[in-house]
Amino acid sequence: MGTRLDLNGKSAVVTGGSRGIGRAVAITLADAGARVTIADRSDALRNDGLSTSDVIRSRGGHAESVLLDISSSPEVDATMNDIAGRHGIDILVNNAGTIVSGTVAETSDESWRAIFSVNVDGTFYCTRAAIRHMLNRGAGGKIVNIASVSGLRANQGFAAYCAAKGALINFSRQVGIDYGAQGINVNAVAPGFVETEMTAMYDASIRHALEAQTPNGKWATPQQIADTVLFLSSGLSDHLCGEVIAVDGGWLVGTPVQVG
Repeated sequence: MGTRLDLNGKSAVVTGGSRGIGRAVAITLADAGARVTIADRSDALRNDGLSTSDVIRSRGGHAESVLLDISSSPEVDATMNDIAGRHGIDILVNNAGTIVSGTVAETSDESWRAIFSVNVDGTFYCTRAAIRHMLNRGAGGKIVNIASVSGLRANQGFAAYCAAKGALINFSRQVGIDYGAQGINVNAVAPGFVETEMTAMYDASIRHALEAQTPNGKWATPQQIADTVLFLSSGLSDHLCGEVIAVDGGWLVGTPVQVG
């Protein structure tokens, strides 16, 4: 591993790190040497020895799991301040998110607010808390937001989700240019279709059609998303500021034209 991918001595916080992309990200950052805190509503409650922090420790890494509802601003501030006080915060990965389907006419007030309270508000609260710490310390930092290609183009029947991920993408751009001069790199990853519990909702016929529309013919693994997050968390990304990297097998730029 090149020295600029070495995260030894760094402290990372990963929200929503109990499964899927977040779990892969947390393990990957720990394997690169970071001390990782998994902050979400479930990982710290596992008692089967298979929480993400347990897995990391079994691999020789350093990790802990803490309970956090990112939709609560006071809870985020208290938790992030505690983590910063004990370990510092060099890297924040805003991975926690939720999804709901439905057109505008089909979307309730409750569903709309639920999507935005986690995907947008929660990312804002965590980012603000981390940046305040990074500014006070004066040593810069890395923030990676997990967005979606659904924030870069419309996705029929997912009005609230697309709107929230679109807001998250422009938030990443804005924060990136606001704090780049202070050495805080804020960027986003926009996954396409990924092999996770969340995408298990698609039946075989829908999945086949989506794979056929993807230039490389397959979905990403959580590890492939995590590898991009590792790059954005490392010294290799020091000149990236407010960027959005689509990791989607070419789907966004090369969806085949359907003929016949």
